[in-house]
Amino acid sequence: MKHLVIISFILAIASFACNSSKTGRSPKTPKKEVTISINIKANNNAAINFINTDYFRLQLLQDLEQFQAVNFVLVNEDENPEIVLNMDISSFTLWPRDERMSRRRVSRNVVTGTDAAGKPVVQTVTASVDIVQVQRRSNARFLTNLSVKGSPGLKFQRTFVPNYNYVNNYVDNVQGDYRALDPSLMARGMGIEPVEHDFLLILARQEMIRRLSAELRKYYDVQSKVVE
Repeated sequence: MKHLVIISFILAIASFACNSSKTGRSPKTPKKEVTISINIKANNNAAINFINTDYFRLQLLQDLEQFQAVNFVLVNEDENPEIVLNMDISSFTLWPRDERMSRRRVSRNVVTGTDAAGKPVVQTVTASVDIVQVQRRSNARFLTNLSVKGSPGLKFQRTFVPNYNYVNNYVDNVQGDYRALDPSLMARGMGIEPVEHDFLLILARQEMIRRLSAELRKYYDVQSKVVE
């Protein structure tokens, strides 16, 4: 019996080795590290004073690095980086917060039980609520210049002009029977409103980051195939 167990174990190891050789699997090689410098200019811009450009730069790097064939390492421009991304936020406008409230009376029919015949007993319940709508508009202008050193290298320039309108509706100051409110209406809460740097990131992610990331991914995918 002991010999049979040993033989089965040896056969299992041999089968695993055979399957591994057939599939051609090999240990995953680490991604190549590529240095990148991200330089953000936002002179004479009153709105940008609210923005933490260091935080924005790190978020930008993190977004650009997703799904890449290489890992990006953030360095200063004087350290001879392989990739240089110059960005001029020539304008960033965050409009004043607009909050509007309307008082509304709502009612619903709810089942409160059953009668002697087993039929549902329906009651109409009502309530008065404040429906609050919060809006805030934003827009920006990003002038981008992306270059990659090497052969063949890469040069890409484009201006992005996104806009974003934040809208949130929620219920406040309920007076009456809460059962009168539609569950979907009650599910809406005040939520966490985006702050200044959130608006800038949302604007950057609309198209700019996707396009820059696609250009880099296309370039380094080709490079990795050439190396293979």
